[in-house]
Amino acid sequence: MKVAPVGTIPTAAQVPALAPVRPVARVQGGQLLREMQRAVEADAVDTALPVEAPSRQPKTSSLPGLAPLLPQTPAQAMAAALRTALTRQSGLAPLMADLSQALRAQVLSPPARAAAMQMLAQLLPLDPEVRGADIKRALKNSGLFLEANLAAEPGKSPLGSDLKAALLVLRQALGPATRRPPGATPRPPYGGAPTSAQKAAMPSLPLDASAGAIGEALAAETQGALAHLDLLQLASLPEPDRPNDPTRWMFETPLQTPQGPGVAQFEISRDSQGRARDEEREPLWRARFSVDFEPVGPIDAQVAFEGDLARVSLWVLRTEAAERLRAAQPLLAQALAAANLQLELAVHSGPPPAPLPSAGRLLDQSA
Repeated sequence: MKVAPVGTIPTAAQVPALAPVRPVARVQGGQLLREMQRAVEADAVDTALPVEAPSRQPKTSSLPGLAPLLPQTPAQAMAAALRTALTRQSGLAPLMADLSQALRAQVLSPPARAAAMQMLAQLLPLDPEVRGADIKRALKNSGLFLEANLAAEPGKSPLGSDLKAALLVLRQALGPATRRPPGATPRPPYGGAPTSAQKAAMPSLPLDASAGAIGEALAAETQGALAHLDLLQLASLPEPDRPNDPTRWMFETPLQTPQGPGVAQFEISRDSQGRARDEEREPLWRARFSVDFEPVGPIDAQVAFEGDLARVSLWVLRTEAAERLRAAQPLLAQALAAANLQLELAVHSGPPPAPLPSAGRLLDQSA
């Protein structure tokens, strides 16, 4: 079933040129964590939002506006960045829906309007003919590698392709957030967590709201979406005490559905451990993803590639959708055969098994 894109997605020609984003850091373990912690502490000062942070020492940073970094170890830095992002994170789908509403209200300043159009240009229309190159492009543009790409090529602008760059420009255009976004927050991502999609969101802003109210709401939602992306970056880092775990990348892609903007979440991992003694065996690649759109409903998938064998498991909540996917198995097998791959497919009715997080990973401090 092909779904036509909604006409609110701007084309590249409609998006004005925006100022380049300053590089922050390479996405490499401890350095990324240090820069993230500096950024969130500095942002907390700017926005007057409470952030749990360790006791401060005299300022030693030579960069103006950046708070000193404590603690020092990668594990402590990860824990501090995680706590900060967890208190702020919110979904990308509601932000996309409200950006469309704000453009219709025509109350945004020219820089904010340009940044909003740049964000909406990141929306991808639903298309049944998704290929490996499309997933690769979604991973590349997801924002996970923004700092690394800017550090490697400082003269190359990521605008027009990178999701985090678009969010940072939008935050700059809207100004600091003075409150947190209302409503439910998505499930926080962490390494090894089950993937979780965001269903289509409807605008929460009335068209007759004042420019100030719309700007404040968008600023809060933008800060929340950036915090959620920070969690995805943290989830993609290796555990400090488990350096031999498989390499993995957890990322999200905004989708334009007929009901409104939604978000698909992916995790791609590569496991080459235990294969060094067998040079002929290829690394095992796994991909997990979740989508939630009408009329199919929530679908969770896991795909494992080993040599020329593809093992695919699908978990579908709605019985009718599960039956339709089982009926489409010959088409999927035919498509994989054209790529010289064999298929093992299992379609399950109901939610996927959810592994329990390790002790101390997430703690509810709201009580």
